[in-house]
Amino acid sequence: MAFYDVKSEQSSGLGKPIMTLDRGALADLLIGDRDWLLTRLEDMEVIVVRQAFCPERPLRSFADRLDAMLHGPLAPARLPVPEDYLIVGDPKVSALAEYVRNGHISESDHVLGHAPGGVSIMAIPGMGSSAAPTEFACTAAAWDGLMPAEQRELASHTVLHGFWHDRLYHEREPRHEALMQWMARQSMELPLVQPLPGGRHGLLLDDTAIQIAGIEFLESEAFLGGLRTWVTQPAFVYRHTWQPGDLVIWNSASVLYRQLPRPDNPMWKMAQGRR
Repeated sequence: MAFYDVKSEQSSGLGKPIMTLDRGALADLLIGDRDWLLTRLEDMEVIVVRQAFCPERPLRSFADRLDAMLHGPLAPARLPVPEDYLIVGDPKVSALAEYVRNGHISESDHVLGHAPGGVSIMAIPGMGSSAAPTEFACTAAAWDGLMPAEQRELASHTVLHGFWHDRLYHEREPRHEALMQWMARQSMELPLVQPLPGGRHGLLLDDTAIQIAGIEFLESEAFLGGLRTWVTQPAFVYRHTWQPGDLVIWNSASVLYRQLPRPDNPMWKMAQGRR
């Protein structure tokens, strides 16, 4: 199986599929229907409205109408618990900072049906100056950057996905009862390559991906790791630095996202050995 070289000349010159709008476009965006929005997300997989300051009620109504996954302060946040410990995010101060940064993995709202409408939304209403940056990796752009032979190889594979695999990224040593509850949730085998409206293709390889069907485990791990490295290279990633009032909408079928810790701010990290 091929290992994708992120230094390949294929990645040079590929633009990030991002559309940036000003606040004057907000009204049309909020009243547009799902098909109207998905059409715009086919090529521009991430839409950014700078300083939208979208009121909570219209934003929630917009998300409900689109069957969208809503992130940010309007979504429930996990509170620190006594087993957590504090790590400073500046690598010059803490040797663990880079470890924690690398622990922030790319996720998808699409694979396990969290965003059945194919749309995800994140809004920071008035507190953008304290929000951590968010990275969006556009898998359709990464697919377009592959050679035809590589595309044919990927299209032949299916991947086993499971909710429990996602949870292990967040809590490496769960209680046995919790692990059994996670594993009781549905696992599914899905095509690695997913056709998208408009004729493009996206790659399903977020943190729920366990193993490529029919491939020995170690070879599968190496292959998925290489493919994730390909997808998350700078040519295909948009990093959003939040400003107060920003609104970001993305195509959950073709975009992986991850929250990054702020380098100048403490962060919470789950303690090792928690039971």
